[in-house]
Amino acid sequence: MKKLLFVIAAMVMVMSANAQEFILKGTLKGLQEGKSLVLVPMSHDNEQPIAETKVNVDGTYQFIAKAEFPRCVYLRVKDAHGGELIMVESGVNTIVNADVVEAKSWDAMSMFNFWNVEVINSPLTRKLKQYQQIRSELNVLYEETHEPYNAIWDEINKARQEKNQALVDSLSNSPMAKKANDEETRFFKTVEERYNGAIMENKESYWGPLLALLYMSYFTPAQKDMYESFSKEAQESWYGQKVKSEIFPGGGAGEQAKSIQMKGDDGKVVTLEQICKGKKYLLIDFWASWCGPCRKEIPNVKKQYAAFKDKGFEVLSISTDKDEKAWRKALDEEKLEWPNFRDVMGAADVYNVRAIPAMYLIDAQTKTIIASGDDVRGEKLAAKLAELLQ
Repeated sequence: MKKLLFVIAAMVMVMSANAQEFILKGTLKGLQEGKSLVLVPMSHDNEQPIAETKVNVDGTYQFIAKAEFPRCVYLRVKDAHGGELIMVESGVNTIVNADVVEAKSWDAMSMFNFWNVEVINSPLTRKLKQYQQIRSELNVLYEETHEPYNAIWDEINKARQEKNQALVDSLSNSPMAKKANDEETRFFKTVEERYNGAIMENKESYWGPLLALLYMSYFTPAQKDMYESFSKEAQESWYGQKVKSEIFPGGGAGEQAKSIQMKGDDGKVVTLEQICKGKKYLLIDFWASWCGPCRKEIPNVKKQYAAFKDKGFEVLSISTDKDEKAWRKALDEEKLEWPNFRDVMGAADVYNVRAIPAMYLIDAQTKTIIASGDDVRGEKLAAKLAELLQ
């Protein structure tokens, strides 16, 4: 593990050493002098800016920074919504001009919209805009597809608000509603085809995972095949690693399980290593009282626990419940026989848990992940444990 960390650190040092400065400058009309601008990496996470600067009295600005690889970033006003998505890269000087207009926002933060955007000397941004155009075209198609059926949707929504279930059922089964549903199904199939087409035609480079991040709001294990279709270069890129962290939160098979801490009712801190001591295999299960699929899986885990606990199998349940009372009520109902904790020390964050259930079967001695996600649920968990312990 130390050797791997050394290699990764060396790679980062080499990349940083090879990175040249890029310059991004231009004029943003409508912003007052002294306004702070930032370049924020595009991803599904709350990324920190890679550069910051201020607007001059005449609306001009200039960033001088380094990029170890081509970065897809939002040019935006600091601590505000809105912005313009562009590409910056080492050694390239780019000009971005725009009119910036402040608008109402849905929360306490300000909103700044960028209009009449002009990008000079950025081939990568031109390519990005071509792929963004696909989303714009689909937005137009959505409006065209749904406009003829707005009336029937309004009637159904009104009936729901009035809690008139008989009318809801009647309207939903009408020929117009059925046709509307058929059109919507076709629309979303078109969306899938267009997005997947763009992603797959770029699967050999970082553009594949970059576009996946751009087009999709989140990833689940259902996108595992997409990730595995990327080339090694694409998977190992910054964008590929971002995609991987969502599809395999906490790590995939063969990777080291991340160390976590839990706090018991007695206030004492318990570590993953302590839970693993004396065991052969450990199932880590992130769940919550309100999660139907999580609780549906518990009887299966109980069955496997009863069958294999005497052979070295252990379970660690970590609840993401914010409501302690709801968690304790669920514990009373489920009567879990293994170590279980409510997550008050950030274990779910360490494993990058975005959706539950999130489950990991690990080798308790080497702390290596054997399988995760759907591969350790239901019959697959039983089969895997039988393979390992019988």
